[in-house]
Amino acid sequence: MIPLDKVKIDSFRFYLPLSKVIVNSNHSEFMRKITRVNEDGEILSEELKLTHFNKEAIVSPKYEVIRQFGNAPDIAISINSKFLLSKYFTGINKETVDICLDFINADGLITITKEDFLSSIPLDIDFCFDTYLSSEVGTIEEVVRICSSLTIPQKKQHAQSYNRLDNKGYQWGIREKVGKAYVRGQFLKYYAKELELTKNKKTIPFFEAYLKEPLTGNKHFEHDRLLRVETTIKNKPHFKTYGLEIQTIKDLIDLDLDSDEVLSFFKRPMSIYMTGYKEIKHQVEMTINQREKYLLCYMKATHKAISMEQSVRLIAFDMHPQHKRKNREYRNQLYAIINMQEVGYFKTTTHFFYCISIFCFFTLSVRRKSDNKC
Repeated sequence: MIPLDKVKIDSFRFYLPLSKVIVNSNHSEFMRKITRVNEDGEILSEELKLTHFNKEAIVSPKYEVIRQFGNAPDIAISINSKFLLSKYFTGINKETVDICLDFINADGLITITKEDFLSSIPLDIDFCFDTYLSSEVGTIEEVVRICSSLTIPQKKQHAQSYNRLDNKGYQWGIREKVGKAYVRGQFLKYYAKELELTKNKKTIPFFEAYLKEPLTGNKHFEHDRLLRVETTIKNKPHFKTYGLEIQTIKDLIDLDLDSDEVLSFFKRPMSIYMTGYKEIKHQVEMTINQREKYLLCYMKATHKAISMEQSVRLIAFDMHPQHKRKNREYRNQLYAIINMQEVGYFKTTTHFFYCISIFCFFTLSVRRKSDNKC
């Protein structure tokens, strides 16, 4: 089963004092001095192995011992939803977090108690939701094309599209290089989830082992329709920009993923990276009066982050708040200008409203579920 239109936690790193964990002293490499010699027995290098990742395993945690500013060492551990195996699409939450902890302890490198695990500090948290694109919305290829068209040119935006056999999507920002640019540079990505799982050589073994059988026959598991939207919240200061106080893993899994603050994790970067509108200019120019009215609608829509049609109603009410007939007539004039209808001898410039509509569908879906619980 693939939960659709539901925010979930896909992955994160966490760290805690190294003294809080029990390191396997019998491990062949981790926390041991590795000596490299040549064929004559001459020592070439010596180093303490402070990282570990099992490249042979289908799924493995990543470990790194970190020393900062001369303080006692910490250990950072990376975990993700793959630890849940066949429950991968469920995401990390209160019900599944114990599975992640058990996976780490079973890996044999360290042992950590649940209390210390839940009090650890989370970093680089990937939030995501999966949505199925109906025929009315379009395919993932069309979403990528529209995203590219509506992206606002900005310095250090790092916007790029992917159209490979194993990766199709669009992303803004660089996950590892956001730094302190939390508001303007938050990582955001749209991509074909089915394609990533079934065609990417890094994820094929996991798919074959744990997901292929349970997903067989699932009508939503389509390469051009199953869209994942993913964003990264870096740390505690980043959460604070959304009015949230998240200090520990326990705080993280207690977070209400249907809340307005969490929905804003997606809405804010979308509004920063994409204009929401795209003008398609025609050869024939408008009259000055028509152009002024069009620009009035366009600026109102952009400023309020609403559709052009909604801007028409607001402008008409501002112009004629008490006179119904004049209000209606003015609305009709503006509708004619923004909807590609003939106005005098000229055709107008048109617009189209983005695929933030996908986000709207998702938000409405969450709202309906919440309303049904009331």
